Amino acid sequence: MSIQPVAAENIISSPPPLEAPLQQSVLHHLYATMLRARMLGQRLRSATRTGEAIVAGALQNAEESDVIVSATATPILEALRGADLSTLASSKNDLRFENKKVVTVDGEVFAGVAAGIAAASLRRQSDSVVLAFAPGKLTRGAAFGKAARFIADNRLPLVLLADWTDARRSSRNHDGRELSHWPFPTIAVDGRDVIAVYRVTKEAISAARRGHGPTLVDCVNFLAPGGRGRDTRDPLAAYRGYLERHNAWSDLWQAELLTRLREEIGTAGRTRSNERSRQP
Repeated sequence: MSIQPVAAENIISSPPPLEAPLQQSVLHHLYATMLRARMLGQRLRSATRTGEAIVAGALQNAEESDVIVSATATPILEALRGADLSTLASSKNDLRFENKKVVTVDGEVFAGVAAGIAAASLRRQSDSVVLAFAPGKLTRGAAFGKAARFIADNRLPLVLLADWTDARRSSRNHDGRELSHWPFPTIAVDGRDVIAVYRVTKEAISAARRGHGPTLVDCVNFLAPGGRGRDTRDPLAAYRGYLERHNAWSDLWQAELLTRLREEIGTAGRTRSNERSRQP
């Protein structure tokens, strides 16, 4: 049996776009939130920041009734949660909103305060969940350990998000051995991958809302084997590549988004977000 030649017009020169696993509206909202966080960081230079992929992925799953707790004062998180930028008050060493949207706690006691808020919600039989953001180092030590036992014993509706993305790889072991001693589920996730954070926090928040108790989401650096030092991946640029591969990217959409955010945030001129439109 002879093999017939394939017509040139039937040869596929490149693979088709991958099918997006999420609705395009969700994919775009995640990108918009990350870009908004970055532009806010450029305007509020002295503000403390949490990883863009972490806040975008987690807040995408939060309801209006959920309570946000932060172990550091972060006007960026306030703005992302819906605080009015026009109410931003600033001084040399302080940035704050008049209409607070985030419960800010000083340092190591953040888990205890978050636990108290979650316990009150449980007593009210509310279905709201507490999301607590903190630098990873604050999940070490006696204060967090004591709060963790209380949180676990009472099956509190609480999701703790520990940001290790600024840490060197050697400072956090994410192969499961270091995480197993906490008395509630602990999940290590790539803190620079917004889709990964979104999926993990969606499950954690849903479990807490159904009465299944707390989860610690450990947002770490997943470097390639042999990688050393700090993770230099740009989460926003990486996510743009993801959108392009899944046929969910438009230069026109991004340009309109940039224009809208510049008007909202007051960022003049060209953003330094490394998310410039590519030339054809």
